[in-house]
Amino acid sequence: MSIQRDAAGFVLFDELGRVLLVHRTYGEKKWGIPGGLQESGEPAWETAIRECKEEIGINISLSDVLLSGMYFRNNSYVFIFLGKWFGSPIPDGVEIDQIGFFPLDQLPSPISNFTIQRIKDAADYSGNVVMCKQETKNYKLK
Repeated sequence: MSIQRDAAGFVLFDELGRVLLVHRTYGEKKWGIPGGLQESGEPAWETAIRECKEEIGINISLSDVLLSGMYFRNNSYVFIFLGKWFGSPIPDGVEIDQIGFFPLDQLPSPISNFTIQRIKDAADYSGNVVMCKQETKNYKLK
């Protein structure tokens, strides 16, 4: 039995309200939000900040971080944050080969329905954290 690790990431918007997405070079090679797996003893917000720096070279100030959602899947949690970012996003060329800014009604393919839900929940954030179970049997690529 493998140990499940929690993950964390950011839903980031530009000044036009478009969401910043990254294209992964591994696995299903799909579009997603910047983020990744927590390291041992690392708080979720630090995971999300670290992953943004590693994957696309941007900085996020801890004072600007808001938790928008907690999603339970496969016996672990995915924490989704909102935040203000600084710098020019550039793919690391290892895990991420492309970045893009997309209107919410024009998200690229392939992207998972889980990611779409997390983006929409973050876009609708009104101060209440979404808590949701995302069951593997319902996972789809679009």
